[in-house]
Amino acid sequence: MKNILIYLGLVVTIVALYGFAFTIADQPSDDGKKVFVDSKCSMCHTVKSAGIESKKSDASDLSATGKERTEAFLMKYLKKETKLNDKDHKSTFKGSDEDLKKLVGWLLTLKGE
Repeated sequence: MKNILIYLGLVVTIVALYGFAFTIADQPSDDGKKVFVDSKCSMCHTVKSAGIESKKSDASDLSATGKERTEAFLMKYLKKETKLNDKDHKSTFKGSDEDLKKLVGWLLTLKGE
């Protein structure tokens, strides 16, 4: 009887850990949001849907960027390799390519409020 209870406890623990692992894997990553904040993008941009407010009164809201832009465009635009409304981005992204991918990936999840 004791062995059956130990075995049953082990099975329940394994199933619980398995479910916990899937719960963590399904959560969206906030790495891109961290890159946004760390790169001080909020100096010029607001993301109201993510609770990020700029101190600039005329800051552009990026809450719907994922509906309006593509990954390729954002990658080029942030590196000043393409223009938006005949204008370059005000500053070139200075982080690593990996951080740029995280940032763009996060921006693409922004579909509006």
